[in-house]
Amino acid sequence: MSPEPRAESRARPHSPSRRDFEEGRLPVWAGPLGRHGPRPCKTTAVHTYAVVLLVTRGESRVHHAGEVVRRPGDVHLIPPGDVHGRETSDGEGLGIAFYPDALPAKEGESPLGPLLKVRQGCHPVLRPTVTQRRRLRRWILLVADELSRNEPGRDEACLALLKLVLLELERMTATSAPPDGASVSLGRKALTYIEAHCLEPLSLAKVARALGRSAPHVASIVRQETGRTVGEWILECRMAEARRRLRGTDERVDIIAERVGYADVTHFIRLFRRVHGITPAAWRRHGGNEAR
Repeated sequence: MSPEPRAESRARPHSPSRRDFEEGRLPVWAGPLGRHGPRPCKTTAVHTYAVVLLVTRGESRVHHAGEVVRRPGDVHLIPPGDVHGRETSDGEGLGIAFYPDALPAKEGESPLGPLLKVRQGCHPVLRPTVTQRRRLRRWILLVADELSRNEPGRDEACLALLKLVLLELERMTATSAPPDGASVSLGRKALTYIEAHCLEPLSLAKVARALGRSAPHVASIVRQETGRTVGEWILECRMAEARRRLRGTDERVDIIAERVGYADVTHFIRLFRRVHGITPAAWRRHGGNEAR
């Protein structure tokens, strides 16, 4: 479903679509994935948001740090920046996707929660119990219902349900096999380091030193694995934190600029506008709903 024209949307708000989510106007999305949902990945894909997929029907072979098979009842976790793609597209499921800035940040913790374990080498496909599957299905459907209704308190309800999903996934992964270091690629390590240190003075050279590799090698691998440069991932992580602060605090734009790594507020505003299509102040006024 495409967004309604802007003039109409002022009079009658439309129900947010997956396109709204993918274009940054919505922090969380949920709905069907597969043959009767949004188009499947026919080749490899990388995105800046996280995905949790509950397989409800059919079987799929997927490339994600190696070949994996998804069967009905399985849960597939895809962190931001992880390369993945289908070999077969026979499966169907319910998915919930979210940007890292959707959730409040806790000191020393990643908002990705259990999905970070996948980035660190845990198997990306979980096999939950019947009770766990029922809970996940109910919560994902409730998020989709909240989005379709578009009522006051929608975002708060969606985030509360997302927290329940992540809590259930934490319980599932608590008994998972230990991470397989062999599946932790250099690109994955680079993304994890960038997310943890993006608010500090950070450059390709610093990321490379932390990983014990040369800057050209790290730059090449990250671009090859994710389709984005190290600089673009640093910018993405900083913009995510900026959105989080614009959404959840009343800090001035110049304060937010400094907190996300930019001493020059004009430079920050220019970068934010390049990424989102509008200024930080306008994004805050519209709650992100006018972002491109």
